[in-house]
Amino acid sequence: MKTTATCSRHVTAAALTRRRFLRTTALAALAGAALPYDRLLAAAAGGAAAPKFKNLVTGRAVRLAFAGIGGRGNSNIDGLTQLPGVEVAALCDVDFDRARKNFARFPLAPRYRDYRHMLDEQHDRIDAVVISTPDHMHFPVALMAIGRGKHVYVEKPLAHTIGEARLLKAAAIKHGVVTQMGNQGSAQEGCRITREWLDAGVIGTVREVHCWTNRPVWPQGMPAPRPDAASPLPPTLEWNLWQGVAPVRDYAPKIVPFNWRGFLDYGCGALGDMGCHILNAPFFALDLRGDCTVAAEHSGIAEGVWPEWSVITCRFPARGARAPLKLVWYDGGKTPAKPGSFDADTKLGKGGTIYLGDKGALYDTNDYGGAPRVFPAALAKDFAQNRPPKTLPRVAKNSIYADWINAITAAGPAPCSNFIDHSVDLTETTLLGNLALLSGKPIHWDSAAGAVTARPDLNQYINKTYRLF
Repeated sequence: MKTTATCSRHVTAAALTRRRFLRTTALAALAGAALPYDRLLAAAAGGAAAPKFKNLVTGRAVRLAFAGIGGRGNSNIDGLTQLPGVEVAALCDVDFDRARKNFARFPLAPRYRDYRHMLDEQHDRIDAVVISTPDHMHFPVALMAIGRGKHVYVEKPLAHTIGEARLLKAAAIKHGVVTQMGNQGSAQEGCRITREWLDAGVIGTVREVHCWTNRPVWPQGMPAPRPDAASPLPPTLEWNLWQGVAPVRDYAPKIVPFNWRGFLDYGCGALGDMGCHILNAPFFALDLRGDCTVAAEHSGIAEGVWPEWSVITCRFPARGARAPLKLVWYDGGKTPAKPGSFDADTKLGKGGTIYLGDKGALYDTNDYGGAPRVFPAALAKDFAQNRPPKTLPRVAKNSIYADWINAITAAGPAPCSNFIDHSVDLTETTLLGNLALLSGKPIHWDSAAGAVTARPDLNQYINKTYRLF
């Protein structure tokens, strides 16, 4: 689609392939080699037994640059600047109107529209980058920052595709940076007690998990919006920079600043928005990673827009001592059946998670996995008198922000949702649901190959191409 006259001067017609894009970063030798995933990670680590953090900050404030400072970016600024020993060193947003509030709060911080200029010009004056852009720009911003040795905090979902997530993991290992994904539940008590209770066999062997959300709360399943002469491109918005690596599209007012989540080119839909929150506790507690089979029902995908509703079923084989497990995701108004073990007056909330075991059920109504309850009543009564001990380490202040900053200042261990141990694999499990939505039929995920068995046509959604902008 031809670009609007307002931003055409910024656009080049060349399409940037995945390999050419990566050659602009410090990961060219790794990504361009097309190594299997395990060898890619080993090459990134250089044979080291464990990654070593570099460029840690001691004796002064951690200097933060922010890419995307409206919406979630504003919340991340609020959360991080409440901590001691943090300094706002640079601000970047493609829309200076949405950025106005934070520009006023931090008048001495240099202002940018293009993250590339910010990272180049402020290279020696920043230690870490907080990335709160739309989903399709998480990867390019994070990869450039990591390649320059900057620690990164990236909003969920970590990446737009599984291939991007895997490359970020390799980059984090190679450059020794401290990483964190912005799924707050990883730092809180709930996901830890869920794992402790399930490990202790409180509800017996878990064979099914059902998760649901009230998303989307933005349009999905509708025809793509068209340009509207009555709503021209806002003069403060750099539309070409907002589109970034995505294909060129004429500006339409119903895409930004929020509804982009419903578009395949920009967002990851309802599952991408909430999966890394709601799936986090079951992923952490039950090791939901690796090979699996995924099938999807949905309302239909048309004109590059995610469906109005979906039900996605993922089946994992036995994993060590863990039994085979069925995980079902529901969105767009779909919900699971209420288990018979629930009390008669217990109602399903707008979102939640149900773990079904041989002895009972665990029900959590919190999107972040923070409020598990035991059913049926008789089992809950016994459980109240025989709670399992706390065996897992906790995060100081239950704060995902403090967890990240503490690691950067060498005061803490690797963050709870770091790329290497946790968030890349969680993002991969989440995005497999979207891959099944796009596939048209059930898929078998070969984790070692990073591909869907016998479906090379799906590689375009795993390792996409990028626009040069």
